[in-house]
Amino acid sequence: MVREFHFDKRFIIAWFVSVMVIIGTFSSCTPVNDVSADRTRTIVDSVTKDSLHRSALILSPTSLAFETEYPSKEIVKSIVFANGSDSLFIPIDSIRLKHGNQGFSLTSDSIHFVLTPKTQQGYSKSIPIRFNPKSEGQFKDTLLINGWKNVFIPLTAMVLSGTRVWIEDVDFGSIPFGEVRDTVIRLYNYGTETAIISSIEFTDGDIDQFELLSKLIFPYALQPGTSISIPLRSKSSAQGLNINAQISADISYSGKGRVKHKAMCSSSVFLKSGIYVTDIRMFPASTNVPFDAICTFVNNTSGSCSIIQAKQSFDNPSCNALFIEVFTPKTLNKNSSISCTIRITPKRKGAFSMDIPFTIVGDSIVDDVCTVIGIAQ
Repeated sequence: MVREFHFDKRFIIAWFVSVMVIIGTFSSCTPVNDVSADRTRTIVDSVTKDSLHRSALILSPTSLAFETEYPSKEIVKSIVFANGSDSLFIPIDSIRLKHGNQGFSLTSDSIHFVLTPKTQQGYSKSIPIRFNPKSEGQFKDTLLINGWKNVFIPLTAMVLSGTRVWIEDVDFGSIPFGEVRDTVIRLYNYGTETAIISSIEFTDGDIDQFELLSKLIFPYALQPGTSISIPLRSKSSAQGLNINAQISADISYSGKGRVKHKAMCSSSVFLKSGIYVTDIRMFPASTNVPFDAICTFVNNTSGSCSIIQAKQSFDNPSCNALFIEVFTPKTLNKNSSISCTIRITPKRKGAFSMDIPFTIVGDSIVDDVCTVIGIAQ
């Protein structure tokens, strides 16, 4: 038996409408891959470019610390901005301090520049950061670059209470080999309490090249607002561009402020060519007080020489000089040196000077006069 199926027209119309709605719904969605793109170039949106700029920017150092005393002068340090990319141009539109009232400052309130790729000139730029201490204590700020998150430089400064008691550093400068140069090293007390000095001595470095001629009786009481000078000698018996030695002073001070216990003595010693006699420089001299200075003869040649001095003493209106031992004719072998002691007595306050000539027989004589110069107190 064959059944007959009869479709209601209304059912067919409803089914057709439903199918069309479903098809229309799917056709209204944009396919995932339906994005036009130019395969011949790279398209970078603004967020990605900003990220590339930040990743290519190199900051050195990544933090900046200052340490000074109060009161003291302004300190300037620099931060280098560099471009690590081969192709990007990095614009730096702003550099600013987050707080701006902590003693830190920039050279300008408006800093902007462009860092070229690292293969070109202008790929780096140095920006100075200044710190001017306003008081004692610890200070912090932050250097913000372009307002970028996670791109900044922390700034810190430690301002210590100012140094009130200290021993100064001494630089003898450039000295000919063999010249024994005398000066003074000073200890200062700019505090409000008495500073007690228990000892002073060389503790490190080329200590055999310097000598403290101190006659202090320890412990020594250095009163507030005063200083003391201690004679110091550079022997100059070793050659070198950097001859340094450290002096340590045992200082007790109960007042407010820092104490600088250590000082550095330095000199640069060079050897002249030929035969010469060294000069005498006296800056710890006192009026009418004899001072035993040293004069050195240096023979920097391939042959020997002879040295003669007929007079045992010299005198002029500013000072007199006396050989401690009778000066007999001397023979100086090649590549060697000898010294003699001359007692110098300044006659007046202020500058004094004298020339002491010698008769030297040999080859390549470059200096045969010992010049004495000094300042007497």
